Amino acid sequence: MSETATETTVPEGGAGPASPAEPAGPPEGGDAPLGPAGEKALDEWKRRAKEAEKAGRAQAARLKEIEDRDKTELQKASERADAAEKRVAAMADRAVRAEVRALAAATFADPSDAAAFLNPSDFVDGDGDVDTKAVEKALADLLKRKPHLGKEAAPPSFDGGARTTAAAPADMNALIRQKAGLG
Repeated sequence: MSETATETTVPEGGAGPASPAEPAGPPEGGDAPLGPAGEKALDEWKRRAKEAEKAGRAQAARLKEIEDRDKTELQKASERADAAEKRVAAMADRAVRAEVRALAAATFADPSDAAAFLNPSDFVDGDGDVDTKAVEKALADLLKRKPHLGKEAAPPSFDGGARTTAAAPADMNALIRQKAGLG
């Protein structure tokens, strides 16, 4: 007998191999169903993952508490100021991107492309205000360098202009009065 051949074993009852209750292959939609035992195991793993996530957050909070206990008030204030500066910088960045998209909407096919090509920090002054004139100038320059980003021009019109109807023909009496200066 070769080593690759498989033997069929008959259970002790002598009834032959048991046929599975479910189809052998996966269903048409994708993975095979798990069955009751598989569903139970999956639910258990999900529960454990949630518990581990919750424990991780609690441990991180505890670690922060321990680290903060050893810091001076100056260090704590410095960290809060750093976090506030990061939030302000992020807000200024979002404001510049919004301004760029708003100004680019008129001339760019996709205004988000314009925001992707420009550096937001170039358009914020020392007070945190957005320099709209500089944004407009940068957008015009970007459109000159990359004209494919702009909106397509409207196709030419072959209409030929407005049509006018011919004036109503004048009757002979009106022409005589006009020449005589009476009318």
